Amino acid sequence: MSSLNAKTYLIAADHRGVIETESSLVRALDGLLVGSLCILLAFGALAFGAVQEWAICTLEVGAAACIVLWAVRELASGRLEVHPNTLFLPIVLFAALVGVQLLTGRTAYWYVTWQSALLWAAYGMIFFAATQCLRRTVWIRTFTWFFTAFGFLVALFAIVQQLTWNGKLYWVVPNRTSATVYGPYVNHAHYAGLIEMLVPIPLVFAMMNRWARSVRMLFAFVALLMASTIFLSRSLGGMVAFGAQMVFLVVIVGLREGSRRQVLLLLCMGVLLAVWLVTLSPGGISERIAQLHDPLGRAGAGDRLAIVKDSLKMVGERPILGWGLGTFPVVYPSFRSFYTNFFVNEAHNDYVQTAVETGVVGLAIACLFIGLFYKASLRRIVHWRTEFRPAMSLAATIGITGILMHSFSDFNLQIPANAALFFALAAVATGNSYDHMAKPLGETVRGFLKLVIFVALIYFVTISWV
Repeated sequence: MSSLNAKTYLIAADHRGVIETESSLVRALDGLLVGSLCILLAFGALAFGAVQEWAICTLEVGAAACIVLWAVRELASGRLEVHPNTLFLPIVLFAALVGVQLLTGRTAYWYVTWQSALLWAAYGMIFFAATQCLRRTVWIRTFTWFFTAFGFLVALFAIVQQLTWNGKLYWVVPNRTSATVYGPYVNHAHYAGLIEMLVPIPLVFAMMNRWARSVRMLFAFVALLMASTIFLSRSLGGMVAFGAQMVFLVVIVGLREGSRRQVLLLLCMGVLLAVWLVTLSPGGISERIAQLHDPLGRAGAGDRLAIVKDSLKMVGERPILGWGLGTFPVVYPSFRSFYTNFFVNEAHNDYVQTAVETGVVGLAIACLFIGLFYKASLRRIVHWRTEFRPAMSLAATIGITGILMHSFSDFNLQIPANAALFFALAAVATGNSYDHMAKPLGETVRGFLKLVIFVALIYFVTISWV
């Protein structure tokens, strides 16, 4: 009898050992996936916004690698666990629209649309991977700490580079464009777009009740430094977008929750920001802010307005499905109504460009995405002052709000690094920690995961060949 008990004990011990081994492997894969996602998003920003071919390829390969890691993680766990997201619907509809453009030839330049489709597929992969891996508090916390530190270091670097500017990015890469460089971006407005998405993270956490006063002051300092670089970059669109973010936050904490203390805290931070900017005495900020009195009269604004008017004529020519994803710079010269020595590569308005390239159908899908985003994200910010996950949802929602406002006057969502971070934050804001579908790994499900890995590898081979 004792021998039987000993044998049973050994079998149970072996079983527990297998479970513990599998659990540690799954946790390691979870950490690897979250780490890979953070590094990939940070790489895009540091690589000049990932606008060059080599950086775009790296972003696409990294997105495919994240999907492979997720599939391997599910195989290792022995079950398929897919966390749904309400934004899957507009993303799938947009993918179907682009698929129709490619399959029916409803594009002015098939190859350009194909390349753009591969890049947007990478955004979809990043969104899916973020939805699946950023669902537990420990990984949300990791994501938060990483991008708080990353945003602070990038902002600090931007200030140092501005004060020691020698005409080169990172002090070694020549600036061969006429754009205003700031931080790691060739265009100061795109740097402002990056910080608009990141600065709400330390700002919201500085307003939480769960931290000690010293920690909250540290978060406030980080937010102050990051926000100041939006003004130091002299991006007028960035300043307006940041102001809209602060109004949105005041509405949340003041009108919705009735917290005068939090509103006063925001006002104090605004005063400190003004004092900080005056202390640095950066040239040109006051002139840029003064231009808000007549935004259409400033240099370059007239051209942007003309581009929008020309773009609306393009929409009139192909109103339903548009000219093809990514084809704006190819088609626009035929509609341009003014002379310029510059190459007009974007509409300087993401909404208008969406209508040009994907028609009113694509614009409707984009509006559906935005509507579903706010419907889902605003439900997840309850108890944000005391709980980590709702606070991060609020921060991500404010970041998305800023970039959506900035998109009326610029093209941040045409910059791969900013677009990738946009979709990752959208996943964080709308993701749910509890709603999921978990199924044992039968042969059919196991085959599906292997198919996912195979498709990701085919995607990698395709972008390498293209």
